[in-house]
Amino acid sequence: MSVQQVDGEPAFVLHTKPYRETSQLVDLFSRHHGRLRLVARGSLRRSKGRGRTIEPFTPLIVGWRGKGELKTLANAEQSGTPLILRGDCLFSGFYLNELILRLLADHDPHETLFDCYLSTLHALSEGQHIELALRRFERQLLSDLGYGLALEHSEDSGAEIDPKGWYWFDPVVGVTSPTLTPLEREQPNCFSGDSLLAIAAEDYSNPSHIKAAKRLMRLAIQSLLGDRPLRSRELFARGQVLNRDSS
Repeated sequence: MSVQQVDGEPAFVLHTKPYRETSQLVDLFSRHHGRLRLVARGSLRRSKGRGRTIEPFTPLIVGWRGKGELKTLANAEQSGTPLILRGDCLFSGFYLNELILRLLADHDPHETLFDCYLSTLHALSEGQHIELALRRFERQLLSDLGYGLALEHSEDSGAEIDPKGWYWFDPVVGVTSPTLTPLEREQPNCFSGDSLLAIAAEDYSNPSHIKAAKRLMRLAIQSLLGDRPLRSRELFARGQVLNRDSS
């Protein structure tokens, strides 16, 4: 088996955990190699000074080498200023990282998604609208995974979406146009035609369309995640409760 050696790769840390006594397992999202796990040997030793670099939301240039499945992080240098996320923006950053960890296959390049991830982190660090930033990332993620959202036509009839109509969204089937009762229109899978068209155009000038987009993206992504909940959502909910209790 030949030794693989990669240098000069843009990357972000998604997650780390201790490995043996002084090392860490580091999950990275790299621009040209996708998601991968490396071992950072000796990174927990204070004398090495590497622990401060190997942390999320810091643009890195990394290199690695090795023969087996678990290769060694050879170097990691900051390539830009760490992106400071606080409060809800920090939870949102954890959410992005968890989605990448859960849904992307190892060593599967996603260059467009990497660029979208970077721009989303910048949006969060600059205090831009959190919901808009997350919806755009989620849509790009679904597209990269082969689940692009077709929201301008009904899958069962092929007809164009009527802004005044009501539609049912199934993550597997897509948008359909059954006859819906008033009670069914209150269900999470039901969407108005004008909301679907706004989401398709990424027109979020109406706050109700932002809420509809969040609901639709959650339905689509949850179908890929399965039954295991996202830890980042639990942390966000816990933080919201603590904020209410302290106010």
